[in-house]
Amino acid sequence: MATKKRRLLKVLVFLFLAGSVGAAVYFNLRQEKAEETYPTALVERGAVVDKLAETGRIELVRTVEVKSTIAGEIRDLPIEAGAWVETGELMAVIEPDPNQSLQLYQKRSSVEQGKIDLAEQERNFERQKALFDRKMIPAKQFEEAEVRLTRARTGLRLAQLELDMLEAKANLQRSQLSEDQVALDEVRVLAPIDGIVIRRDVEVGEVVSSGLSSYSGGTVLFEIGDPSQLIVRGDIAEIDIGRVEVSQDVDIIVDAYPDTTYRGRVRWIAPVGQQKQGSTIVTFDTEIEITDQAPRLRQGMSCDIDILFAQRDSAVYLPVERALEVFDDEDGEDVRGAGTRGRFVAYVAELSDSLAAAPDSTHSDSTRSDSVLQMPLSVFAEVELATGIETSTRLEVLSGLTEGDRVAEDPSVIRSKLEQKDEEKDEEKDEED
Repeated sequence: MATKKRRLLKVLVFLFLAGSVGAAVYFNLRQEKAEETYPTALVERGAVVDKLAETGRIELVRTVEVKSTIAGEIRDLPIEAGAWVETGELMAVIEPDPNQSLQLYQKRSSVEQGKIDLAEQERNFERQKALFDRKMIPAKQFEEAEVRLTRARTGLRLAQLELDMLEAKANLQRSQLSEDQVALDEVRVLAPIDGIVIRRDVEVGEVVSSGLSSYSGGTVLFEIGDPSQLIVRGDIAEIDIGRVEVSQDVDIIVDAYPDTTYRGRVRWIAPVGQQKQGSTIVTFDTEIEITDQAPRLRQGMSCDIDILFAQRDSAVYLPVERALEVFDDEDGEDVRGAGTRGRFVAYVAELSDSLAAAPDSTHSDSTRSDSVLQMPLSVFAEVELATGIETSTRLEVLSGLTEGDRVAEDPSVIRSKLEQKDEEKDEEKDEED
């Protein structure tokens, strides 16, 4: 019995000691602080494009408004919107108003009266000449007859010219007017150019005003556009216009055909900016010529435009958030100032051969395409970057990094931690001294 009690006591003591040792080890391990790690990502190669994204609308380079040269009522409209017309093709027939007809009567009457006056002065001149040859009248009387003949001829030429101009304005041929015609039957409106009828603004029966005599500029009957040359018209904000130049390449994506990219180039930039009503932004009207042959493009289509400033199809780059711009000199003094640019740095992870060959799977994120790894602070080193094209999302790296290097995802955090670590080392050194 006594032997069993001693054995039980020994077991209890052993368990107590083992528990004490385990608890001590457990609390010591908990007190040990695990080394903090930071996410990293691979340096990649790809396209870097510096561009300005804007919106615009497709327009025809050449458009012509067609108006009637004489006021009146529309009698016929053989052309519809969207039709193709040739130069000289009949587009509308207009019955002139009474005032326009009266004007023609007056011009025709002036021509007839001029012919009568000329015939009379020619006969009178022949009589005066015969009398002058016989010395029966003085020279002054003969000269007056010659002057009257000259005036009659000049008056007839002027009246005929005014009549021809009026008939040409109405697109009438002289052969259409008989000698006893006293009314202008119709005015023909003809197509001034080859092209597509973009719009028709009138209907049969409407009264239109003349485009030559009306203070309002006349009634627009049609608008014709030449589809052989298309442009995109956009408004560029003044903050961006300084980078835009004529002949720069442009990518154009039309909303109606989002899978197709058309090529173009900057054709013209307005010399004066405009501030639209209700807006405080000054914009510059810009024309972009569409260089691709695109029959399916139509006036008025909306589109997105990318004005290309610089482009590299295959370049080593970093996302802008993985590079840090710092403003310090060789001594570490802050030289930040208005209009100054700093230097770009990144923090590259210097991997050991074992870690590079077999990274810890617990520190990697398999869902990320760039194979993110968690790395301790001790492996990071600062590298200064020589940069090229800089966009809002990517930074071209000319030197300092190569494809496949691994850099910190948040360089500002790494820089702060390294500076903190250096300060702690300096304090420890001061204490030792």
